[in-house]
Amino acid sequence: MSRTSPLAVSALAVALIGLGYGAAKLPSPVAPAHAAEAAADVDQGEDAVVAMVDGTPIRFSDVALADEEMGDQLASLPEATRFQYLISMLIDRRVVALAAKGKKFEDDPEVKRRETYFNEKVLRDVYWVHLIREKATDKALRAYYDKTVGKAPVEKEAHAAHILVSTKAEADKIEDELKGGAKFADIAKKYSKDGSSADGGDLGWFKKGDVVPEFADAAFKLKPGGISEPVQTRFGWHVIRLDEIRDAKKPTFDEAHDQVVREFVRKEGQDLIQTLRKSAKIDIVGPDGKTTPLPTAEDAAPATSQRPQLAPAPPQ
Repeated sequence: MSRTSPLAVSALAVALIGLGYGAAKLPSPVAPAHAAEAAADVDQGEDAVVAMVDGTPIRFSDVALADEEMGDQLASLPEATRFQYLISMLIDRRVVALAAKGKKFEDDPEVKRRETYFNEKVLRDVYWVHLIREKATDKALRAYYDKTVGKAPVEKEAHAAHILVSTKAEADKIEDELKGGAKFADIAKKYSKDGSSADGGDLGWFKKGDVVPEFADAAFKLKPGGISEPVQTRFGWHVIRLDEIRDAKKPTFDEAHDQVVREFVRKEGQDLIQTLRKSAKIDIVGPDGKTTPLPTAEDAAPATSQRPQLAPAPPQ
């Protein structure tokens, strides 16, 4: 699983903390002088109070849930600003909610309708994490690593350089200059529109999947020292020089851990939701009021407006 921002603690991430998957901790909400003490409190499992509104506490975990709700909108903010924004938002929410309670709005039909909707979402979120945690054992993750990484064929990686220009005519001219004895690095610095031009076009090491297919096909067909004919990609026209090719080193389990977790959870989540759907009776109600069974994964018939395809698995 990808390393998260210190505030990006989703329901799944919270669950994975218990499995030791390295989810980052929230930053301390207190002054720097007391940050160490606050961090120690959180490490010990205490849910610190970060604000009080009319005697009611707003806790560390509330900020994590608020970030889960709004994190994408605030991703560009510095962590300190983001944290303060979330606390301010929670305070405003609490102030309005307490005022609503004072007016007996708990029994308003709109409130009840939304409570039903969000109660189901919360039940789903928490139970989903429980189901995934049961599957994501260290043994299962290591077995998945062995299957997808450890026993996978060794990939090749190339060390190459390129010169990128906008037109075929420019690329042809560069090819002619290189055939005339011009140094590749000098031509790259002079003509290439890519950021690598300052390094003589050097791209470092890459695997086929790291670059667009047209570039990969051309680069990996060369022999070390060879220079390609002009190659077109969506970025423009390239002249490529292959410097070296070698077997890529496979990452260890620890090095691949985050990626393994992410892929394992996605696969198991898709399998799990399909299993749960098969055990339920699901009908789609069309605009004419008629019901139609939900299409299954084995259903080869194309989806229609009466038979919509639904998302295969809940988001992680």
